[in-house]
Amino acid sequence: MTKLAFASCSRYDAFPNIPHHLKQPEWKKIQELEPDYLLLLGDQIYMDYGVPLLNNPEPLGWPEKVDESVFTAKMREKYIQQCSIPHFKNLIDEMRDKNALFATWDDHDFAWDNAKGDVVPEDKKSSSIMLFKEYILGEQTPDNSPIYRYIDLPENNPVARFIILDNRSYSDTIKFNYDLIECELESASEGKSLLGSEQMQFLTEKMQHDLPHTFICSGTTLTQGNENWSQYEEEYEVFCQLVKDATSNVFYVGGDIHKNMLKKPNYLRPCFEIISSGISNQILGLPTQIDDCHNWAILDFDINFVNVSFYKAKLNSSGDIMQVKEKIKTLL
Repeated sequence: MTKLAFASCSRYDAFPNIPHHLKQPEWKKIQELEPDYLLLLGDQIYMDYGVPLLNNPEPLGWPEKVDESVFTAKMREKYIQQCSIPHFKNLIDEMRDKNALFATWDDHDFAWDNAKGDVVPEDKKSSSIMLFKEYILGEQTPDNSPIYRYIDLPENNPVARFIILDNRSYSDTIKFNYDLIECELESASEGKSLLGSEQMQFLTEKMQHDLPHTFICSGTTLTQGNENWSQYEEEYEVFCQLVKDATSNVFYVGGDIHKNMLKKPNYLRPCFEIISSGISNQILGLPTQIDDCHNWAILDFDINFVNVSFYKAKLNSSGDIMQVKEKIKTLL
């Protein structure tokens, strides 16, 4: 049985009362579960976040308004901060040592809140991708080549293909228009892409294989939240057809929405949608424990079996984990 841990959305500033050396104990809990692989699904840092009315020093969208040098300096500072947290560093170092760390990004570590590739300047894109590769992927000589990739796992005797997508760099902004006269929502996604043509071709090719399972991994969700793939209607139809044509069992693994969630296939979803988000963050950035998120998940799989275990922790004001709840779902 192969064990893969996955998580998303860790914000250093989410719990300021917790001292640096004790921050994000969730990573220690993951390490204690002894996963074979770790998959990070975006928002490893937060360039902007929170409710503007709370005197937020980093309001939503501020990185869009500064020049590239300020943007890059702040992003590097945030990566250094996150990667120096002992619990995070210990797990990342262990996974890198055995070539078992995989990752993609989402909006807050790509550029800014809800950022799409068509509105982010090329110099900022170049800076963010190189910093992501340096601090998260641990590449010694990072460049600005694409971050989407695939890996067949376990490497010694693979039974599953993990296709790790980049749902930010090549995405187009969709502007929804409501026709007040006809009282209907006009189609706004025609000609718009989430993946871009080259990455869509990559996905099409890599979904054609002989392994039992395929896991499509992304920072965003398939159908949930205010940003998801199904909003790109034409491209989403192509994806749905790829799933129907696949000879393997297909699962979609995403983050972004600050909750654990499992959605079964139906008329809208061609496959299971597995979401784990908010490993160390808040839902809205409110200074209240009700808003806190401490979520992660584990995939266990072999040639005939796929199981997902969702974990939800409760921390006290000192950063100690007081309780961990586990919810197990067998998919195959």
